[in-house]
Amino acid sequence: MSKKDQIAIPKKKDREVNPYDFTICPNCGATEVGKFCPECGQSNKDFNRPIKEIIGDLAGSINFDTRILNTIKPFFLKPGFLSQEYFKGRRQRYVPPMRLYLFFSVVFFFFAQYFGSKMINNIKFNNVSIDSTDHGLAFGTSLTINDSLEFVQARDSLNSIISNEILNDSTASEGTKKAILGGMNISKNKEAFLAKFLKTLSYVLFLLMPVFALILALILWRSRLLYVKHLVFSINFHSFIFGLTSLVIVLFLILPDKVADFSLYLLWGIPIYLMVGINRFYNRKMIGAFFKAIGAIMMYWFVIAIVFIILVYFTAQEFA
Repeated sequence: MSKKDQIAIPKKKDREVNPYDFTICPNCGATEVGKFCPECGQSNKDFNRPIKEIIGDLAGSINFDTRILNTIKPFFLKPGFLSQEYFKGRRQRYVPPMRLYLFFSVVFFFFAQYFGSKMINNIKFNNVSIDSTDHGLAFGTSLTINDSLEFVQARDSLNSIISNEILNDSTASEGTKKAILGGMNISKNKEAFLAKFLKTLSYVLFLLMPVFALILALILWRSRLLYVKHLVFSINFHSFIFGLTSLVIVLFLILPDKVADFSLYLLWGIPIYLMVGINRFYNRKMIGAFFKAIGAIMMYWFVIAIVFIILVYFTAQEFA
């Protein structure tokens, strides 16, 4: 073996070892330790050091680096590009798919919770207001306090009768009874129901990503790609859905009502993104990518509709 073919052993000064770090691994006792132990893989960090050194390490560990700048533009404007780069081995320059998904999903569910709560409060405010002239309540009309109390009492009495009828119905299962009774109680606990529903939905959508990848594998079986490629494409697609929907919610919150309605047209970007992504990642012609995207969306919406009904059913039972 010639000298140039031999693997050079890096000198200790070339390993970027901080003077405060260990020179011998405290976990397994291995020597020649760099940033990580070559034997057990433990990070060579000794936090018994000046506070300025620790703060410097924490600042350096924050991932607001060039990877974010490299990722955001192609993520929104080049469907399928990041999936291609991932399997070409060019991964270090971009934010990993799962990290991107977690970020946009957290952003989406935060805005969805906030927007939903705001809509519920607006409905309450519009339907129930104080009439300063007669100090009464108005439910879209000029009802007095006594009229309002009679209305509430009549509503509660009707709900009680319906509840008793449901409980005494021998033809319905216990789960169905709970779901119906819970649905009747949701009107009193809208915000709690929304919070519970969105929390469960976040887990369900995470589990549905592999299902969408399976749908892609079925309708694009001629591509003969490994399932993991469909899965990474699915992760990036769901991240885009969360990112674009979050943008639409933000526009609804900050723009006037008449203008905000037009932001809904941005949601057409979801099927377009999928179509262009199939065209690029699966190397399909645009017309073929169009029909594949339509087929995938229809199949996926069918699955989501079933899951949505089941989710509402079981969530409502908790409010019975």
